[in-house]
Amino acid sequence: MAIITLVGEKLAKPGMEFIFYGPAEPCKTCKLAGVCVGNLEPGRRYKILRVRSMPSHSCPLHEGKVRVVEVVEPSIEVAIEPRLAIVGSIIQLKFEECSDPKKRELFKPEGLFEGDHVKIIEVTGEVECDGKTYKIVKVMRKKD
Repeated sequence: MAIITLVGEKLAKPGMEFIFYGPAEPCKTCKLAGVCVGNLEPGRRYKILRVRSMPSHSCPLHEGKVRVVEVVEPSIEVAIEPRLAIVGSIIQLKFEECSDPKKRELFKPEGLFEGDHVKIIEVTGEVECDGKTYKIVKVMRKKD
């Protein structure tokens, strides 16, 4: 289900993804904070589905203006134990250790937290690290 929020005019394009790191200082006194940052979870990744055709609003952070958009949490790729890589299954996410900093985004992707319950949508490949082979899967977070 889509979430309504506000993003800077320059970022307000369908398909654009962003990670919400939490409200900035000016947001704490903004009258639009409830719809803007109030609907988002810190540390989560969001993808813009649609930009609503409504007037833009003033914002001290986004070069003056923000737009109303509909967002969802997109699927995210993560490396997991091969025995868990079953399409359609729901697992509790456990990040595997990998010493290669170039592979960090696969082993600890931004937008997911260890302990999240996720549904495996697709197995997209394999990756090796520290002498072990892992499956790369696309997952969607299951909300409680």
